[in-house]
Amino acid sequence: MRAILKIFSEHGTFIQPDAMEYILSKDKPEEFACLLVKNLKEYPLVLTIDRIKDIESSTMIKGLSPKLDNSTLDKKEAQNKLLSRLYAPDNILSPKREIDEDSVEEYDGPDKDDQLRLHSNYDLEDEHDDQIPQPIEIKKVKSWNPPSKEYGPEINVIKDVTGKSTCEGTTQDFAKLFRNRYRVLRKILQNHRREMINVVPIDRIKRSNVKEIQLIGIVKNVRTTANGHRLIEIEDETGTATLMALKNNGVAIQLANEVVLDEVIGVNGRVSKNGDLVIVQNIVFPDIKIRHDKKRADIPLYAAFLSDIHIGSKMFLEDEWHAFLKWINGDLGNHRQRAVAGRIKYLVVSGDVVDGIGIYPNQEKELSIKNIYRQYEALAEQFRLIPDHISIIIQPGNHDAVRPAEPQPAFEKEIQDLFSGKDVIFVGNPCYFSLHGVEVLSYHGQSLLDYATNVSYLKYNEPTEIMKIMLRKRHLAPTYGGYTPLAPEHSDYMIIERVPDIFVTGHVHIAHIDEYRGVTLINASSWQAQTSYQKTLNFVPDSAKLPIVNLETGNATTMDFSRKTP
Repeated sequence: MRAILKIFSEHGTFIQPDAMEYILSKDKPEEFACLLVKNLKEYPLVLTIDRIKDIESSTMIKGLSPKLDNSTLDKKEAQNKLLSRLYAPDNILSPKREIDEDSVEEYDGPDKDDQLRLHSNYDLEDEHDDQIPQPIEIKKVKSWNPPSKEYGPEINVIKDVTGKSTCEGTTQDFAKLFRNRYRVLRKILQNHRREMINVVPIDRIKRSNVKEIQLIGIVKNVRTTANGHRLIEIEDETGTATLMALKNNGVAIQLANEVVLDEVIGVNGRVSKNGDLVIVQNIVFPDIKIRHDKKRADIPLYAAFLSDIHIGSKMFLEDEWHAFLKWINGDLGNHRQRAVAGRIKYLVVSGDVVDGIGIYPNQEKELSIKNIYRQYEALAEQFRLIPDHISIIIQPGNHDAVRPAEPQPAFEKEIQDLFSGKDVIFVGNPCYFSLHGVEVLSYHGQSLLDYATNVSYLKYNEPTEIMKIMLRKRHLAPTYGGYTPLAPEHSDYMIIERVPDIFVTGHVHIAHIDEYRGVTLINASSWQAQTSYQKTLNFVPDSAKLPIVNLETGNATTMDFSRKTP
């Protein structure tokens, strides 16, 4: 396995666990891996099993017949069915979770090594067919004197993995990650939830004579029994316990259906006669307090939230983007709309700034720019048209040229240098930062899919409902082995340890503003029309919308560039 990982690492490509299993099923896996690399006409961030099979069928690789693994094929088929049914209203789905210890040992963790190589043979191919969005001419409006120009920026990065990655991908790294998660969330539960004031270690269940017990543990396994009860196995640093939420206990079973793998929960329950089972009476999530005391700026400035620009895609909404640029320069809109533009001081960009390469099936057919480095050059050209008095905060997403595993570090210097001359701050994903004292948690949001597939009533096209669950669980992406790849950092950067004033995500290409217990929730739309892949999922994006928050009052609104602005 080490040799195969080295082959793909040198190529600058990550490989999914099921794709690795497929390669290892071959009679000569190393030779097969070399043939795959030779026939890869691009540098995908992640090599999938579907991509491998496409290469096999197109190149007619022979003499390396696979040993078919029905469990792997069934698993992939189930995932494909899940994606095609993802937006059905009666979505009750949960992907199978399997952890291969060998793949855990070989996980590639460090920041620099995980950066995508920007220059490659693919990059040097003839690109005369590239259709780069052209910068537009912005007219200078004589009467345009934006008030935000009078104030200097006040940006404070509070928590970010960039430059602090310590993991090497060993089993010990994963152990440190989960211990840190358990201890931080246990402390939140004990300090902020009255139901957890008498928690005991799991190994004391049988030794104590009490029938009513309080436990805190990390979820090791969860499933529904044949009789409709919910069976949950948790563990702490002393042992494991089996919990059962009975189907006739409406409150307990409803809470149990929200439990996902690897999250930390509190439990109130009754111990069975022989002490080997705890009947759940209540499940306690870390959550945030009933009413968060939202911080506000003392000056009338606004922050606008962009996401999923997808420069490089043929579906990039160039006309709508140009309308946004004209508006933010005071050259479009009615008096009220231009007044809002004049108050904008910050532009927060929550990932997927370019379309990338090799991200989804047949993406290459929908690329207007086939060189990822030139995609960033095109984005930088567009951002030069944003007024100089506006500060821009940019973080990566799953389409961008950083390691796919979260938390993701900021873009490497080679990309950052393209934006020289602009007031741009590059941060990781996720990141906590403050704008004039108002705290923002910005997360691209890949784990929205994991939550939507593991909690029956959540829907992928209702992102703010999922964000409320994230706040309840105080974790952005608890489940290891799901759709969201996780890096085993020694400190869990995915914990929502601080309660933000504004919580923003992207990824799902939907514009939505909501609130949960005083926290403003934003999903920041996109600037890309429907792709062929989204059509297969029957998903229609809600694009070209711009959520805006008044940092002084906390009020949020949306500018809509999907239709003509007066």
